[in-house]
Amino acid sequence: MLRARLLTAAAALPLLVYLVGYAPEWSFSLAILSLTGIGLYEYFVLTGTPNSPPSTIGILWGLLVALAICTDNSVLVGAALTTGVILVFIASLRDRQPEKGIRAISLTLLGVVYIGFLFPHFLWVHRGPNGTAWVSFIFLVAMLGDSGGYAIGRLWGKRKLLPHISPGKTIAGSVGATLGNCAAGLIAWYWLLPERSGAELLALALIAGLLAQLGDLCESALKRACGAKDSGYFFPGHGGVLDRIDSLLFPVGFIYYYNSLLN
Repeated sequence: MLRARLLTAAAALPLLVYLVGYAPEWSFSLAILSLTGIGLYEYFVLTGTPNSPPSTIGILWGLLVALAICTDNSVLVGAALTTGVILVFIASLRDRQPEKGIRAISLTLLGVVYIGFLFPHFLWVHRGPNGTAWVSFIFLVAMLGDSGGYAIGRLWGKRKLLPHISPGKTIAGSVGATLGNCAAGLIAWYWLLPERSGAELLALALIAGLLAQLGDLCESALKRACGAKDSGYFFPGHGGVLDRIDSLLFPVGFIYYYNSLLN
């Protein structure tokens, strides 16, 4: 398992660096939209059957929201979300058991917002001021946090963090992830965003790292509720797309709105 994880990471990292820092904008956008589509599919496989009407509607709706984000038009994003809410509520009226219809709406809306809306925020971050650096910052925080948590957790992890959600997560691993986040903030100050203050980047790395850990736990809760170990098998040794982007969804939203509102 560890060997598969390392091989996958070694193959994916150069591609990630190329897409974020060197590829044409359309290539980065296509990659984000493709991963969004796969993530939506995995989510609806987890929460239902992939060919059922609610799942098909959810995947198409999520992709429509992602495409609207790709246009950089906030009105289109709002229109896609609003139209979808109206249509799924209307569709639920056909169900003779209202509680089932409302449950389906809730799961569909969660998937669309969780993946179709949040993940394409990478497009907005990438196109903003210092976009390449900020996207790199988010990935650096997530990756060093994941590495720190894995290493420290294996060495000293005894007390479980939330065993009812993720039996493998430990308090020591969480501390290790936080240390990795701190390292990411310092590296970003020296290498990616030297014009920002070190204190600011360290604080942002800690907040984004905490959100990454929470995102990982939330996806673990989703999988446990659905009786699944992984969301899929897209990345050998790592699971599905959703297993890889779960620690990115909350941080990318936070960084985008932080920069938009306070800078």
